[in-house]
Amino acid sequence: MQQRRQNGCITKHHGWWVVRYRQQVFVDRKVKTVIRNRRLAPVDAKHKTKASVRSLAAEILVPLNRTSVSPLRVMTLGDFVENVYLRFAEQQKRPSTYRGYKQIWDDYLKDHCASAWMREVKTYEVQAWLEEIARQPHEKNEREYTLSKTTLKHVKHFLSGVFQHAAQQGYFDGANPVRLAEIPAFAPAGQEGRAYTLEEIGQMLNVLTELAATVVETAAYTGLRLGELRGVRWEYYEPPQDEQSLGLLHVMNSVWRSHAGSPKTERSKAPVPVIPQLADRLRAHWIACGRPASGPIFANSLRKPLDLDALYRRQMKDVLEKADVEWVGWHGFRRGLASNLNRLGVDDSVIQSILRHSDVSVTQRCYIKTVPPDAVAAMRMLSATVSELKKRSEIPAEKGHEATNRLNVQ
Repeated sequence: MQQRRQNGCITKHHGWWVVRYRQQVFVDRKVKTVIRNRRLAPVDAKHKTKASVRSLAAEILVPLNRTSVSPLRVMTLGDFVENVYLRFAEQQKRPSTYRGYKQIWDDYLKDHCASAWMREVKTYEVQAWLEEIARQPHEKNEREYTLSKTTLKHVKHFLSGVFQHAAQQGYFDGANPVRLAEIPAFAPAGQEGRAYTLEEIGQMLNVLTELAATVVETAAYTGLRLGELRGVRWEYYEPPQDEQSLGLLHVMNSVWRSHAGSPKTERSKAPVPVIPQLADRLRAHWIACGRPASGPIFANSLRKPLDLDALYRRQMKDVLEKADVEWVGWHGFRRGLASNLNRLGVDDSVIQSILRHSDVSVTQRCYIKTVPPDAVAAMRMLSATVSELKKRSEIPAEKGHEATNRLNVQ
């Protein structure tokens, strides 16, 4: 829908040259004509007259007069996120992903950028938003900031996805303004996720009772994500055929709250080997459950997927605290499997396959929490060399002291 050609009205306002023009936009689910005011330049020696800023006004008005963009595609960032993007996410993304997106928008971005016009957002504005968000003071110490670099990366990733979808649907033209923005350097580094060691896992299995112990052992020796752990079913489990073979646990479902769906990626649907110790534990659990042919492996009294966070609070929290075992969450078992395999010398690409990651760099960057064996060996070589050099430097010194003592005696 073509809008009427306009030249705009250039005026002074609070020390600035401003261009005023009309624009048809989509606001509150209706097409409206609004009066827009855009700053051009400060009134100074370089910009004394209207003629001096006419070219600046043209930069705004010429694209507006040439465009054939429908008013339905002109809206604020807030309207686009709430009426277009989040609806798309709710329909196309996993429920947990949609909830995370909505939380990021409501908690961090909405108050800072909802009123910005989608088509006019520039990188410097995105940078300013990130810095404003990052400066939220800590509740207990106002000299510290609340949000870590990790959280800010999630905020930036969400905002970049918003503009990517806007470009795909005709609500935005040009390069994504979020890509060149940077995470503020003053933001604190996020706490690195911890991994359970084999010794800690052994301690847990020694003090936990049935069900909790079976869940822990399954998490520790398969590396399943929390949703996948809740989604495993008896019909997808292949017990080992003999003492020489391993069982297979086919990952076909993921459960978040009451929502059942597919695993995170297509690669995540790959089967996971089951070691004999876990196979024995699962067989005992199967017998205790009445030898079911189907249904969730970890079920509640209604035969629905078990709430594992509730299991921790009810059956594990006090027991682990009493045994002096630190709890770092269910994901610590997934990190732990990667780290423990790395500790045993398993190649990173094999660990990637077991965790069903699409990229080995994710495995290396986020999951392996031990120093690689090659690095340990290299540092030991450095240590040996330093020790040898130290010994060599001490020998002349001792001989020099002996010579000095002889001269003193003479």
